[in-house]
Amino acid sequence: MRRTWRYVLFTLLALFVLSGAGVAVFVAQTIAAAPELSELNWATSTVIYDREGNEVYRLHGGENRIPVRLSQIPEHVRNAFIAVEDPRFRSHFGLDPRGLARAAWRTGLYLLGLPGGRVEGGSTISQQLARSGWLTQEVTLRRKLQEAWIAIQLERKFSKDQILEMYLNQIYFGQGAYGIQAAAETFFGKDVGQLNIAEAAQLAGMVNGPSIYDPYVDMEASLERRAVVLDAMLREGVITREQYEEAMAFRPTLANTFEGGEDRQEGNDFIDYVISILTDAQPGLAERYGIRLRDPQSVARAGLKVYTTLDPTLQALAEQALVEQMAAADEAYGIPAEGPRPEAAAVVMNPRTGEVLALVGGRTREGMLEFNRATDALRQPGSAIKPIVAYLPALEAGLSPATILDDAPVRLSNDGTTVWPQNFDFRYQGLKPARWGVEQSVNPMAVRAMQFGGGPWEGAALARKMGLTTILPEDENLALALGGIERGVSVLDLTAAYAAIANLGLKVDPVVITRIVDRTGEVLFEARPRQEQVVSPGAAYLMIDMMKGVIRRGTAYAFTGGFRGWPAAGKTGTTEENRDAWFIGFTPDLVTGVWTGYDDPGNPLPWTGAYVPVQIWNRIMTQAVTERPEDWPRPAEVVDVAVCRLTGMLPDANCPPEQVVTELFLAGHEPSGPGNLLVKAKVVQVTVPAQDGRPAYQQWQLWQPGCPGTPVERLFIRRPEPLVRHPTDPWNPRYLPADWADELPAVTCQPQPRARWNWLTLPGGWWGTRDGAEEPEGAGLPDEEFDLPAGPDLEEPLR
Repeated sequence: MRRTWRYVLFTLLALFVLSGAGVAVFVAQTIAAAPELSELNWATSTVIYDREGNEVYRLHGGENRIPVRLSQIPEHVRNAFIAVEDPRFRSHFGLDPRGLARAAWRTGLYLLGLPGGRVEGGSTISQQLARSGWLTQEVTLRRKLQEAWIAIQLERKFSKDQILEMYLNQIYFGQGAYGIQAAAETFFGKDVGQLNIAEAAQLAGMVNGPSIYDPYVDMEASLERRAVVLDAMLREGVITREQYEEAMAFRPTLANTFEGGEDRQEGNDFIDYVISILTDAQPGLAERYGIRLRDPQSVARAGLKVYTTLDPTLQALAEQALVEQMAAADEAYGIPAEGPRPEAAAVVMNPRTGEVLALVGGRTREGMLEFNRATDALRQPGSAIKPIVAYLPALEAGLSPATILDDAPVRLSNDGTTVWPQNFDFRYQGLKPARWGVEQSVNPMAVRAMQFGGGPWEGAALARKMGLTTILPEDENLALALGGIERGVSVLDLTAAYAAIANLGLKVDPVVITRIVDRTGEVLFEARPRQEQVVSPGAAYLMIDMMKGVIRRGTAYAFTGGFRGWPAAGKTGTTEENRDAWFIGFTPDLVTGVWTGYDDPGNPLPWTGAYVPVQIWNRIMTQAVTERPEDWPRPAEVVDVAVCRLTGMLPDANCPPEQVVTELFLAGHEPSGPGNLLVKAKVVQVTVPAQDGRPAYQQWQLWQPGCPGTPVERLFIRRPEPLVRHPTDPWNPRYLPADWADELPAVTCQPQPRARWNWLTLPGGWWGTRDGAEEPEGAGLPDEEFDLPAGPDLEEPLR
């Protein structure tokens, strides 16, 4: 019997030793399999800031996290977490035996249904950090052993403050917020440094059950949990009774940034463009701005701080103006709500710095990273390109606002069936100053300005220097003067080109992002926009002065009213069949470009650039520019000269006094004489009979002695080039300039044939006969003279 018990005891001892060895092996294997304690590499949110440094958008790849230093976290925030999660944090070695025993006891009471029982965790802050930072969330013995081991290693490797800092940046609060900074912003709309005791306690309480204590979901449950935290803080002596009472009475105000688990950040088209640049959404886009990120697809997790040029006030103003004016246009022009509607885009820039201040890519917005019409759409610019490709090269070559250009057909159309180009109103006005041609957007004058400036090659070269790189070699023909471009231009690029004019010819590349800083504080990118004097200041000044007239008297006057008489200039543009309508206008400090059109360019608009685009522009600019800006300074190379408005040259006796005006010229290109456009001639008016379907008409002809009628002296124009007449309808007024009848006559009138006179010397005086009518005044001597005897058969004497 005794031997039997020895066997039993030996067997039990052997089993105990073997099981202990097995446990030891299991523990050793579990610890060996624990992950190494490497530095936490958080997926950190990238934050986009406006020009004043205010956050406007946050990109996060699944984890919205903004790490902060422990020194940035107030003491009462730290104490709230320690009091409720790990009161002995400062003294234990990573594990808290007392806490574990207490948790086991209370959990046991709960399972037995005894008073004082509740489910309670015994994990320290170090254990929670080990679990969330290096382990999975599975509940197994193996994972708990690894958690304990890593917690102990954390305490050996890092200080308490380092562990607390990692913990507060690691933990999840709900609503996609990871870390205390993201939580403070998500739930209370403030920086962690601005949290009060009540808010700190409420956030600390949420860690235990983010979905249960989410104030967006159940405010009362969240406040009850806050009370538990405040009780713990009072018990631990980290707040006073007065602070406790004040915090208990505090009713929080939520940020409403998130609701129901959905990200409610409101982006805009400007932010879309920033994200497109950062992620290099279009090949070469990031390089265009000099930004080269190592991994653009990981931008949302990179923890970058991206500082931009966005002006939120101006952005909101531009969005509202565009949306409301387009809605008003729908109503005014009877555009149905169903089916396609005209779209619009706008860009606002600072011409001196190149900074893009606002960017609107469409009238509606349904989500992020949609088609952005301000940057992605390439559209025909129409007459909006005339200042760049036609007039600026001509001004550099010596053209002045006073230079006379012919508003008359330049040539026959390519198919030879009509004349080209035609104007919007199908009328021609003839010889006019270039200034007037810009104000009224006259097509033939723009083409002739292009010819004056060296042709389409010069215009295309300048356009490319000004940033319109989509102009192709095949676009280099005279149609370029009217906006004939195969690929088109973007609103951003055309606005930036106008910004160079507004900056007196100095082009500054567009700036959207000013600086990018990584999570360590290293500056990855700082904007240094390229600057180039693409046009002389003098030529740019003359162009601005001519474009001022567009707003004060020309195509944009109706809806700007002259822009209060303040310094402002611009140009309308409309493409063939009204497929695109533009207005780009500027002051010395601000340039705004507006485009309207259907996404399908096959649909024509019911308006031109002089209507809805000008209305949108005027709405934006009148609200953005509230004080009269300083006018552009006149460059030294621009001089005043008194000229004849009819010739653009020095006045002479042929120029009526009321036509003498003061105009601007580039020094060295002033007129040196009166020119020969005006000439006085003695003429008579002759009726030209109908012929070949042409009705009879009155024509001035140069007078010479013997011509019928009374000669008069009057002024005529001498057209520099012969008129190009319609090939099949040459006398149709639609194809003739208004001044065609004022041209110096090319025909000299023909004297009437002289009648033959026969003078007779008769008794009692001179008698004669002639063939034809009575001798006109100034007749010459008789053709023949001879004597006849008196007789009764003679005709009556002539008197």
